[in-house]
Amino acid sequence: MEEAPAVYSHNPYQEDGFPLLVLDVNRRHCVPFNEGFRVLHWHDEIQLVYLLEGEIYARVYGEMIQASQGDCLFLNRGVLHHITEKKNCRYHSYLIPPKMLGFFSGSVMEQEDVERILNQPQLIHRLFSAKDGQCSAFLEQMQQLDRLYFSQEKPDHTEYRLSVALVQVWLELLCLLPQEELHPVKADPRHERIRRMLSFLHTHYAEPISLEQIAQEAHVSRSECIRCFHRCLGEAPYAYLKRYRLHCSLSLLQGSHLSVTEIAMQVGFRCTSSYISYFRQEYGQTPKRYREFWAEQSKKDKALPLESETTITEKRK
Repeated sequence: MEEAPAVYSHNPYQEDGFPLLVLDVNRRHCVPFNEGFRVLHWHDEIQLVYLLEGEIYARVYGEMIQASQGDCLFLNRGVLHHITEKKNCRYHSYLIPPKMLGFFSGSVMEQEDVERILNQPQLIHRLFSAKDGQCSAFLEQMQQLDRLYFSQEKPDHTEYRLSVALVQVWLELLCLLPQEELHPVKADPRHERIRRMLSFLHTHYAEPISLEQIAQEAHVSRSECIRCFHRCLGEAPYAYLKRYRLHCSLSLLQGSHLSVTEIAMQVGFRCTSSYISYFRQEYGQTPKRYREFWAEQSKKDKALPLESETTITEKRK
């Protein structure tokens, strides 16, 4: 069986000499492909989502945030989130390892201006709006960083220039954070609970799972388990599990020759007709039609590669 997308999103460049990961999401197409794309996930990097056009909706735990063209959304490390975009939307997602902002290990900057921010439970996210004049300096620096990263020309010392631009963006972000938000507070235990339960579901989704098993993973009662899911995800545990199983079936429809029945069994459905029915409700078409559509779209993508894909690939060479 193919491995399901993990709730922890991995940065393929984290051991690289320049571990910045930037995703170009254009009309629901992500370049380079990332396992956390459009899946509820978290990661060790700071995330800055810069909107070029359209709108996105970000679910951060139980809160829904809307961002529009010109806005930038800050997501702290370790925060459970899921981004969905409207049609004709484009955004650039910067996943920044904290070590790129502290200059060197053990520095005052690392301790006071990086770790202190990342370890504040109340600083889960912050939306910097293009309509807010106080955010103009930050957004201007973000725009300069974006232009530099996606420039068709590769100037000398590109990585050095990008590092300077990243630090300038971070400095402007620091200046916008109220000091009263930087005092230590106790973390919300509900966030850790939902992460534990989701990790369990993402690992055992293909198996029969009871509500008791999910609750036991976070050491809570069945009723608290249900409340936690509704608070953070807006749906019941089994509703989320069903949708996750459907999501995991997509990669099998795209990249395997397994029959629809075999795929249904592999992702945890015990009845093929139920799988087809749920799939149609979720995606508006049958699994067979989705597979045909994906095959057709893949041929078109190979014939006409995206310009952004070429640009990003060249930058990592």
